[in-house]
Amino acid sequence: MHDTIPASEIMVTDVVTAPPDATATRAATLMRDEEVSSVVVTRDGTPRGIVTEGDFLESLCERDHLEAVELADVMSTPLVTIDPDTSIVDAVEHLRTKDIEHLPVVDGAEDGDLVGVLTTTELTYYVPHLAHRTGGLGAEKPRRQVRTDTQYERDDWEFEYRGDDETTVAVGDVARFSKPLTDEDVEAFAEVTGDTNRLHLDEAYAAETRFGRRIVHGVLANGLISAALARLPGLTIYLSQESSFLAPLPIGDRVTAVCEVVDALGDGKYRIETTVRDGDGTTVLEGDAVVLVDDLPPESVLERGATTA
Repeated sequence: MHDTIPASEIMVTDVVTAPPDATATRAATLMRDEEVSSVVVTRDGTPRGIVTEGDFLESLCERDHLEAVELADVMSTPLVTIDPDTSIVDAVEHLRTKDIEHLPVVDGAEDGDLVGVLTTTELTYYVPHLAHRTGGLGAEKPRRQVRTDTQYERDDWEFEYRGDDETTVAVGDVARFSKPLTDEDVEAFAEVTGDTNRLHLDEAYAAETRFGRRIVHGVLANGLISAALARLPGLTIYLSQESSFLAPLPIGDRVTAVCEVVDALGDGKYRIETTVRDGDGTTVLEGDAVVLVDDLPPESVLERGATTA
């Protein structure tokens, strides 16, 4: 699970640096020659700011005589840093909330030594959807009653759909599906799939692992996304799914899958941002799916099925 992976395991340790009195031309040359996207500005080994490729594209390219511009005058500061033990889940949150792409890693206090840098490039190997995740698209849409051609429902399952209308999928629509994931669910999943990893089935064994207890199979949690997508307006066909497992999911929690339509790709295809949260609202899984939404068969088909059942 990603919340157990520290920044120190994936950060780049060969950081390209320059002093505050170095010129912008020097920084650009370093980026080109070292094939990096940033230069960390340091004084006596302590990071003070950063200059990135984006700075040159957005502002520095408009300035004349870059050989006379010192980095101290153009670097981004105050610098957002993390320590080596910061989990990559928290690192992703820093990048998103600060709207940045580079995180210098500092050993110890705020004025500690620079030991590495973590960027979206390294993080997207573990959290691939980070590259294009958009988050909420705006105000929540009205709740709709959609036609869901599921074979059956349970009293402890809950589904909500919010969209422009009840018959079509549109960007900004959100589906939520929740149910408890019980011990019986975990045992049934293990039996059906053959995934009998003792981490999910043996309490004494699981207590000796990094999780300290039994947890739900990650793919079982991912299955709730499929359940939510199955209840979109129309007949939903999975084309692809990227998922990152951010935290362990305790057995017995009521788990909620949230699917938000973020892109219309044409020809009935849509990109969906997917999230699974535990009973406390903690995000345990997130990712992206691409689905194809076909028209539903006519309701007369359901009526014939009910007659012959």
